[in-house]
Amino acid sequence: MTEDSRPPGAATAVFNGPDTAEAARVTLRAMLAHVPAPVVGDAVQLMEELVTDATRDGASFRALRLGLAAHPPRLRIDVERDEPDEPCVTAMSPERVEGRFLLEELASTWWSHTLGSISVTRAELALPLPR
Repeated sequence: MTEDSRPPGAATAVFNGPDTAEAARVTLRAMLAHVPAPVVGDAVQLMEELVTDATRDGASFRALRLGLAAHPPRLRIDVERDEPDEPCVTAMSPERVEGRFLLEELASTWWSHTLGSISVTRAELALPLPR
């Protein structure tokens, strides 16, 4: 592996507001330039699902944080959302069920936590070791 293709020791990017999707995709692809294309595709798909989920059930997107760590190599995606004043008590929609399956399939680990009116969902994606 050449010096230029080594992953950084750590990198973080933060996005706020509703119009962050394209900038986040471009940034994520740049952060993962050292990773095989199929893994980058999985990472983009995972990030897009988490951001989309942040606007379901009357909630609103608050922030997205992308973090890259080298030891062990992994991508961390944190999405914050503001919960609605009135909780949604309907059954999970087909889109949410599909999104949950996607999360389970692509993420190495994930969790979600709500404190007051803010929810945070974190997903981590293991990255291949540099050669």
